[in-house]
Amino acid sequence: MQFIGIDLHTNRFTCCYRDENSSVNQKAKRTETFDLTDEGLAAFYKTLTEAAYVLVEATITTFAFVRLIRSHVKEVVIANTYELKQISLAGTNTDKPGADKLSRIIKTQGQGVG
Repeated sequence: MQFIGIDLHTNRFTCCYRDENSSVNQKAKRTETFDLTDEGLAAFYKTLTEAAYVLVEATITTFAFVRLIRSHVKEVVIANTYELKQISLAGTNTDKPGADKLSRIIKTQGQGVG
Protein backbone atom coordinates (compact mmCIF):
# COMPACT_ATOMS: atom_id res chain seq x y z
CA MET A 1 0.00 0.00 0.00
CA GLN A 2 0.98 3.56 -0.62
CA PHE A 3 -0.15 6.56 1.45
CA ILE A 4 0.06 10.03 -0.05
CA GLY A 5 -0.67 13.40 1.51
CA ILE A 6 -1.15 16.22 -0.98
CA ASP A 7 -0.85 19.92 -0.28
CA LEU A 8 -2.67 21.45 -3.27
CA HIS A 9 -2.29 24.94 -4.70
CA THR A 10 -3.66 26.61 -7.82
CA ASN A 11 -0.58 25.93 -9.97
CA ARG A 12 1.30 23.11 -8.21
CA PHE A 13 0.98 20.42 -5.56
CA THR A 14 3.35 18.84 -3.08
CA CYS A 15 3.08 15.13 -2.26
CA CYS A 16 4.50 13.20 0.66
CA TYR A 17 4.69 9.45 0.03
CA ARG A 18 4.79 6.70 2.65
CA ASP A 19 4.33 2.94 2.37
CA GLU A 20 2.89 0.34 4.73
CA ASN A 21 6.36 -0.61 5.97
CA SER A 22 7.29 2.86 7.16
CA SER A 23 6.61 3.74 10.75
CA VAL A 24 4.84 7.03 11.38
CA ASN A 25 7.93 8.17 13.29
CA GLN A 26 10.49 7.03 10.73
CA LYS A 27 11.99 9.24 8.09
CA ALA A 28 11.01 6.61 5.47
CA LYS A 29 9.17 8.99 3.22
CA ARG A 30 9.75 11.10 0.16
CA THR A 31 8.36 14.44 -0.92
CA GLU A 32 7.90 15.71 -4.47
CA THR A 33 6.33 18.81 -5.98
CA PHE A 34 4.55 18.76 -9.34
CA ASP A 35 3.17 21.53 -11.52
CA LEU A 36 -0.54 21.43 -12.31
CA THR A 37 0.14 20.97 -16.00
CA ASP A 38 -0.30 18.04 -18.35
CA GLU A 39 3.41 17.24 -17.95
CA GLY A 40 3.31 17.57 -14.17
CA LEU A 41 0.25 15.34 -13.87
CA ALA A 42 1.82 12.74 -16.19
CA ALA A 43 4.92 12.65 -13.96
CA PHE A 44 2.71 12.37 -10.86
CA TYR A 45 0.67 9.49 -12.33
CA LYS A 46 3.91 7.52 -12.80
CA THR A 47 4.50 7.66 -9.04
CA LEU A 48 1.12 6.14 -8.15
CA THR A 49 0.02 2.59 -7.51
CA GLU A 50 -3.49 1.18 -7.69
CA ALA A 51 -3.15 0.44 -3.95
CA ALA A 52 -2.61 4.11 -3.04
CA TYR A 53 -4.67 5.98 -0.48
CA VAL A 54 -4.58 9.73 -0.99
CA LEU A 55 -5.53 12.53 1.40
CA VAL A 56 -5.94 15.96 -0.19
CA GLU A 57 -6.62 19.08 1.80
CA ALA A 58 -9.77 20.93 0.79
CA THR A 59 -9.08 23.98 -1.37
CA ILE A 60 -10.86 25.71 -4.21
CA THR A 61 -9.28 23.33 -6.77
CA THR A 62 -9.61 20.08 -4.81
CA PHE A 63 -12.67 18.58 -6.49
CA ALA A 64 -11.34 19.11 -10.02
CA PHE A 65 -7.99 17.63 -8.94
CA VAL A 66 -9.66 14.60 -7.34
CA ARG A 67 -11.56 13.90 -10.57
CA LEU A 68 -8.21 13.80 -12.39
CA ILE A 69 -6.52 11.31 -10.06
CA ARG A 70 -9.39 9.13 -8.76
CA SER A 71 -9.00 6.43 -11.43
CA HIS A 72 -5.26 6.08 -10.68
CA VAL A 73 -5.54 5.18 -6.99
CA LYS A 74 -7.54 3.00 -4.61
CA GLU A 75 -9.14 5.81 -2.61
CA VAL A 76 -9.07 9.60 -2.36
CA VAL A 77 -10.15 11.36 0.83
CA ILE A 78 -10.73 15.11 1.03
CA ALA A 79 -9.62 16.63 4.33
CA ASN A 80 -11.40 19.50 5.98
CA THR A 81 -8.39 21.25 7.48
CA TYR A 82 -10.52 22.87 10.16
CA GLU A 83 -11.39 19.41 11.44
CA LEU A 84 -7.80 18.20 11.31
CA LYS A 85 -6.29 20.01 14.27
CA GLN A 86 -2.86 18.56 13.53
CA ILE A 87 -2.81 20.69 10.39
CA SER A 88 -4.90 23.75 11.17
CA LEU A 89 -3.25 24.41 14.54
CA ALA A 90 0.30 23.77 13.35
CA GLY A 91 2.71 26.64 13.65
CA THR A 92 3.72 26.32 10.02
CA ASN A 93 1.69 24.89 7.18
CA THR A 94 4.02 25.13 4.26
CA ASP A 95 3.93 22.67 1.39
CA LYS A 96 6.27 19.93 2.64
CA PRO A 97 5.16 19.87 6.30
CA GLY A 98 1.53 20.05 5.22
CA ALA A 99 1.90 17.14 2.80
CA ASP A 100 3.87 15.19 5.43
CA LYS A 101 1.11 15.60 8.03
CA LEU A 102 -1.54 14.55 5.51
CA SER A 103 0.43 11.42 4.55
CA ARG A 104 0.81 10.47 8.23
CA ILE A 105 -2.91 10.89 8.79
CA ILE A 106 -3.97 8.82 5.75
CA LYS A 107 -1.39 6.13 6.63
CA THR A 108 -2.72 5.89 10.17
CA GLN A 109 -6.33 5.82 8.99
CA GLY A 110 -5.56 3.58 6.00
CA GLN A 111 -3.96 0.79 8.04
CA GLY A 112 -7.39 -0.69 8.66
CA VAL A 113 -8.72 0.09 5.18
CA GLY A 114 -8.95 -2.39 2.32
